[in-house]
Amino acid sequence: MISLLKNYFRKEKFIGIFQSILLLIFLLVFFIIIFYVLSKSKKYYKEESSLPLEKIKEDKNYEI
Repeated sequence: MISLLKNYFRKEKFIGIFQSILLLIFLLVFFIIIFYVLSKSKKYYKEESSLPLEKIKEDKNYEI
């Protein structure tokens, strides 16, 4: 399967354009995710980080 792809891309004339487009798409998605994570307030992450601990505190009948 990989050798088939290698042979196909060796014959392709504009392979540099594909690589550039894929790099731009990757960077765009990466920066959108970074922006999304950094735009959340610290309160949101504080509440989210304590969720597993709250589950343990609520469940009094657990066994170790």
